[in-house]
Amino acid sequence: MIMTKSVRAAIALSISFSIAALLSQAIFYDVIDRLAMSSFNDNLLEYQTQVKNSVENTNPNQWQQKAAQLSDELNTPVYLDKRDQDNFTQDILGQLDSEIGSNGIIDPDMGLIYYPISKEYALTVGPFDDMTLAYAAEIFTWLFALLTAIATFTLLHHQERKALQRLSDSLYLENPPSPSQISIDSLQAQADLMSDTNRQKSTALDQLLITQRDLLHGVAHEFRSPLARMEFAIELLEEADENKRSQLKGQLERSIKELDELVKQVLRYSRLQHDGAELELGSIGTRELIERSVEKVQHFYPKIQFSIHDETQCQLRCDIKLMVIALSNILRNAGRFAYAKCLITVASQHNALTISIQDDGSGLAPGKKKQIFEPFTRLDPSRSRDSGGYGLGLAIVQSIVHKHDGSIAVEDAPIGGANFIITLENSGANN
Repeated sequence: MIMTKSVRAAIALSISFSIAALLSQAIFYDVIDRLAMSSFNDNLLEYQTQVKNSVENTNPNQWQQKAAQLSDELNTPVYLDKRDQDNFTQDILGQLDSEIGSNGIIDPDMGLIYYPISKEYALTVGPFDDMTLAYAAEIFTWLFALLTAIATFTLLHHQERKALQRLSDSLYLENPPSPSQISIDSLQAQADLMSDTNRQKSTALDQLLITQRDLLHGVAHEFRSPLARMEFAIELLEEADENKRSQLKGQLERSIKELDELVKQVLRYSRLQHDGAELELGSIGTRELIERSVEKVQHFYPKIQFSIHDETQCQLRCDIKLMVIALSNILRNAGRFAYAKCLITVASQHNALTISIQDDGSGLAPGKKKQIFEPFTRLDPSRSRDSGGYGLGLAIVQSIVHKHDGSIAVEDAPIGGANFIITLENSGANN
């Protein structure tokens, strides 16, 4: 999962601060702490001298007054205590009784001064809280760590921005984002998009190569029969009498027309397979569209009844010419297989338009449903190309439907034959 920019920044700043704090502790803290303790000890010596000067040669009846005065001057508690084990430790009592203790005892760890004012009484001065330099050492250490972390983070952030800018320049060939809009998330999304695009292009290219190979093989196969008939007719033409020549010329003309029609079909299919081919969009009523398509094929099958059921009154936005070709190809297949009737039904639901074309023929052979949209596939293996076309009709239909972002499927028809269903999602149909 990709972390957000703020989370990455917080983690980077935390790591920088932790490292800087450790370095600051190792380099500065001990030095400043020693200076602070040395200064504190010097202050205690000064306080000791001040206590001595204040109480020296003082009458016992003034000791309490002097203790209160010293407390105000030094801003710390001052107690007059009897020199016994209830008020002092044995160690302190021993030091007070010694010659060194006559001038007072300093306890730097506790921040206290013990000063004997008589054989029976001593002053306890403190504790002193004169740790300004110690606090300064602490503050300086953390402040240095913070400033170092910010400086490090700023430098790393600047380097990251430069790296992201270089990466952005390589990913965005057109319309690159402004520097302020560049982020790891956006570059990751762009890289994923480029990867998906390249993968799709590679897949499409592979499919195109396969399609072109199959198309080339199919065209070569389909050309054999008319070319063979033309070659045979030409051989007979030289020795034939006048009547026979007329028949052979007619055969040659039919073969030439057959080749011409095959070339047209192949070119049409090839253009539809090309992603760059643009649709010439127009608006037409669905009933009018179907009537035009039926009109193109009805005269081929005068005994077949073509029935249209369309109560949608929809306007369809499509390439009208291509859509008529697609519907005509399906209707021609339906007419070839139908016994008596073909049923065309239009329905609209959830912004999707469906056109169903059924025939009452014998239906599709087992296993043919997945193959019939492949180029040069014939629905009836027994039919020759003379009676059944070239096997490109339904392949062209599928290409046209896909060009319109639609889908086509075939299933068994309720009336007995095949049922071709075209679905145009978000087709722009409206009532």
